Amino acid sequence: MRLKKIVIAMAIVGSILLIGCGNSSNKISTVDTKEKKVVKVVVPDGLPSITMAKIMKENPNFDETVDVEYSIEKGTDGLTSKVLSGEADVAIVPSNLAAQAYNKGLGYKLAATGGFGSFSLIGNEDIKTFEDLKGKTVTTIGKGMTPDIVLKAILKEKGIDAENDITLNYLGGATELAPTFLSGKCEVAQIPEPMLTKVLSQKTTSNIIIDLNEEWKTTFKTDNGYPQSSLIVKENLINDKGDFVNKFIKGYKESIEFANNNTDTLGNYCEELGISVDKTILKDAIQRSNLRFVEAKDSKKDYEKYYEILMESNGKVIGGKIPDEKIYYEE
Repeated sequence: MRLKKIVIAMAIVGSILLIGCGNSSNKISTVDTKEKKVVKVVVPDGLPSITMAKIMKENPNFDETVDVEYSIEKGTDGLTSKVLSGEADVAIVPSNLAAQAYNKGLGYKLAATGGFGSFSLIGNEDIKTFEDLKGKTVTTIGKGMTPDIVLKAILKEKGIDAENDITLNYLGGATELAPTFLSGKCEVAQIPEPMLTKVLSQKTTSNIIIDLNEEWKTTFKTDNGYPQSSLIVKENLINDKGDFVNKFIKGYKESIEFANNNTDTLGNYCEELGISVDKTILKDAIQRSNLRFVEAKDSKKDYEKYYEILMESNGKVIGGKIPDEKIYYEE
């Protein structure tokens, strides 16, 4: 009888221990198998992806609970689609697209500028001033779009009528600019970096007539010029993973600083990532690319002036109205 009681007692103790172990095992399993949040970062090819090259190549762990997926979009359609569909959690976009997304109520905040104007007017050595442009044909892209609006706004302030004093020739896309100029089919072209440096290296008789960002800065009294590309972040990601977002923004700042100061390593990173840039001209191109990190809250005046001029010329490019101050993210 005594033996039977001992056996029963041992069975009860064993059951309690098993239950305790079972609960402990379940807790560990829950932690181990908890799915990480996937954050999709979308970057267009060219200068924007160059600013993000360090982050994409080194893939730092900003948050143990987050997996980051990076994608480089080779065309504007893919980038626009992923932003306007809300698929991108974080993206580098043309600043006018940041305004469009905000005005459509898609829940994106404008976090920072990663690059200011990278376009210049390039021509033959005998063309050096705005006055020299009169009677000339200027080849550019995107009638009614941002490069066109920027050029016309500056010309207007310099007393040049874009409709009567010059002829504007529009090409189908940016990739056509360099071959058109190099082949001698145009004498003046509006070309962005790093394509500009490539052209200068191949046609040594050409020169930069006007740095449009510097002219914008002087003409419209802005601190940095016009914000060409912007980092945007989904508001629900900010609410859900605010610490990750702030660390990512800091990492983006460091990535831009790296791009400006480590062009040899940057060239290798770009090559490995498949970014479309000739690393042999990268050092010279970076010097003129205006890659600078400025938090959006600190460059509001730059954005406001830019959006004001875009709105005056073609409001559709920013979604029909100038965004209010709620577009700007503040930590």
